[in-house]
Amino acid sequence: MLKSQAVSFKSRVSWFISFGCTTILLFISTMLSAAPAVFTKGELVIPEGAVISGNSSAYYSDITLAMDEQGSLVITGASKNSLVTVEEVDVMVMESLPLQVSLSVSGFLSVPCVALLSPAVSYANNQFTVVLAESTLGPAETCIAVLEPFQTTIALDVTDLPAGTYLVDVNGIETEFILEMDNSPLN
Repeated sequence: MLKSQAVSFKSRVSWFISFGCTTILLFISTMLSAAPAVFTKGELVIPEGAVISGNSSAYYSDITLAMDEQGSLVITGASKNSLVTVEEVDVMVMESLPLQVSLSVSGFLSVPCVALLSPAVSYANNQFTVVLAESTLGPAETCIAVLEPFQTTIALDVTDLPAGTYLVDVNGIETEFILEMDNSPLN
């Protein structure tokens, strides 16, 4: 009798641990996945997006596009997010094949009650431009006005890039890195 109770207890504990781990993994994967753009009732809502043009960058949330009479989508609404203050950008080139490059970025959020949003990364003419923004406070939210430090890592897609020097700009802070060889997966 005691032995069967021990086996039953062990199976319940095992089930509880399995259920708990599955629930935690589901919660984490939901938090890490990006929300999809949704088209319904003639409107397309894009959760987050960035505009990178020349030397200026902007980050937007809840971008709404609606169909006009010609069937084209036009922007009808968006909320502009504040860009975070970037203090330091370090480039890490992993010596793997193909080479992998990531950025270690540190800086400050405007207040502790906001979160760092997903980075927007663009590549053109041997330059990576990264836009980092923070979420906004809700209309009824208040927060102590102190800077909140952050540190994040951002992977850059350097697949198939030729050997050379590359510039990186993260919210106006610039650095560079060198690929010593062509970065083809076949190398």
